[in-house]
Amino acid sequence: MSTTTTDTQNDNLRMYVNDTAAMAKHIEGAFDQQRQDDDVRSHPAVRALIEGMHLTLAAQRTAMERHAEELGGGVGAAVKEAVTTLTGALAGLYGKVRKHPLSRILRDNYTAISLACVAYEMLHTTALATGQKSLADTAVRHLKELTPLIMGVTKIIPEVVVQELAKDDPRIDTSVAKQALENTLNAWCSDSKE
Repeated sequence: MSTTTTDTQNDNLRMYVNDTAAMAKHIEGAFDQQRQDDDVRSHPAVRALIEGMHLTLAAQRTAMERHAEELGGGVGAAVKEAVTTLTGALAGLYGKVRKHPLSRILRDNYTAISLACVAYEMLHTTALATGQKSLADTAVRHLKELTPLIMGVTKIIPEVVVQELAKDDPRIDTSVAKQALENTLNAWCSDSKE
């Protein structure tokens, strides 16, 4: 594969890199804010997961900004435009006043990380198609760093949900968290279209 790109290819690469950098910056900011939340701080497993999310996205943002500079442009205006577009999709990340906040924070984080995963998949594909091996490698490495975070949310959310439900109704059967997790993991591994 050639590493010489046309102007059109460079424009496409810049667009994907800038969008991805903007997304990482926006999500990182939300995770940073969540780290300060009293409910997050009071739940060690959730706190650790969100800390990991924040550190991962911070490092990814830095790498994407570096790639943007290498492609001949910063992410300044592009970040502003992309963040404006992302704001609607990720607005829930900043919500603080809500019922059952930890479960909803985790749900919103799952959504944000899923968005990041598909953005990196698109960037990886674009970089491969234009012969940009270094950028393609970065994108797939970032994708691989995010997938365990999605699994982290998957594994913790049933327990958080039943804990929050039990605060409102002590008669809730909290033992179902294990079954809910097993059912979710089975759904992801299922080949059938039942």
